Amino acid sequence: MFNRQGVGAALALALIGTAWAQQPSPQRADPVTRAIEGTQQTQRAAAASQQKVDQLDTQTRELLERYRAATWQAQQLNVYAGQLDQLLSSQQQELQSLQRQIVEMDRVEEQLLPLMLRMLDSLEQFVKLDLPFLATEREERMQALRRAMSDPEVGTAERFRRLLEAYQIETDYGRTLGVERAEIEGVVVDILRVGRTALFSMSLDGGLASRWDATAQVWEPLPRRHVAELKRAIRIAREIAAPGLLVLPMPVAAGSAP
Repeated sequence: MFNRQGVGAALALALIGTAWAQQPSPQRADPVTRAIEGTQQTQRAAAASQQKVDQLDTQTRELLERYRAATWQAQQLNVYAGQLDQLLSSQQQELQSLQRQIVEMDRVEEQLLPLMLRMLDSLEQFVKLDLPFLATEREERMQALRRAMSDPEVGTAERFRRLLEAYQIETDYGRTLGVERAEIEGVVVDILRVGRTALFSMSLDGGLASRWDATAQVWEPLPRRHVAELKRAIRIAREIAAPGLLVLPMPVAAGSAP
């Protein structure tokens, strides 16, 4: 027969061993726990991967925008460069044209100065042979032209302009009435110019009237009957009377019938 106390002790040890065996091991989880942990790890890995994808997508979009901006800028620069090339070509052509014009202007200037001097000589000779009116004014104009022709500060264009202006003034004398106050043989008179065809003079009191004889180069008296018409002509020349038909004793050209 077994000892009862020994059997009881053995049974207690067996029960303790069974209870210990049923406790979960810290080193070995059950399948459900392992599945949950695997799912969580997978989700964490997927989230990390998605975050990386999002970062890469953002970088990709930024790079794409930079690429598009760089492409557009390159296109604009190409267009601008093409315009600059056209502008440069046009400026080079204009420069060449200006250089040719400068050469031609130098040649023209060499030929123009002698021409202007001949024109001035002719004008001076014409003034000397013309009727003796505005003598001081016309002489000063000729002297000013002479000074301009020899002044290096006055350009060729300005010289030519002044010369043409003098010609224009002399031309205008031929189709206008003019009056000036002068002194003839100690008597102050009004001298009437009819174009450049005739000159008449009349004293301020109207007592003396005369006409210039271009052939004899003298003043010849006028009959008294012409005084009233001469006074009216002087008033018209001074623009204090309305223009009208004048009847004056005009000189007759040599060889013409009286």
